[in-house]
Amino acid sequence: MRWFVTPAVLLLGGALLEGQDAPKDAVKKELDRLQGTWKATALTYNGKDFFADGKASFQFIIKGDVAVIKGNDKVKKEYAKIRLKLDPATKPKIVDITVTGGVQKDAVIEGIYQLKGDEFKICARVFGTDRPSEFDSPEGSSIALLVLKREKP
Repeated sequence: MRWFVTPAVLLLGGALLEGQDAPKDAVKKELDRLQGTWKATALTYNGKDFFADGKASFQFIIKGDVAVIKGNDKVKKEYAKIRLKLDPATKPKIVDITVTGGVQKDAVIEGIYQLKGDEFKICARVFGTDRPSEFDSPEGSSIALLVLKREKP
């Protein structure tokens, strides 16, 4: 049996292959937008504002898909280094955070994110596996809502 390849089959195959690369390109574009230093400006966990007393202060320094946490010793001890896995094709956009350094090493935290200009929001369930569906941190939810602002060089 001989197979005949028509131009239409070639175009369809090319479109399918191109479609497979599109999500990778979208992830790369999102990661490119995240490169640099981000300062935490707000953190709510279980409905409690952790920035209200002015004691919380930390940064994410993002290179590639890895963020190093600087600043607040408590946060740094728990989550010294994390790896971000983004899926910008979903609504809301999702992020899986794997802790690669610190006391919580190897923990995977499922969340959602929003990146608008120089503001990066992450909303994630710290304990449990139900990914949040909205940017909120109600009391007793084990959900953290973190707002980061890009620091200018």
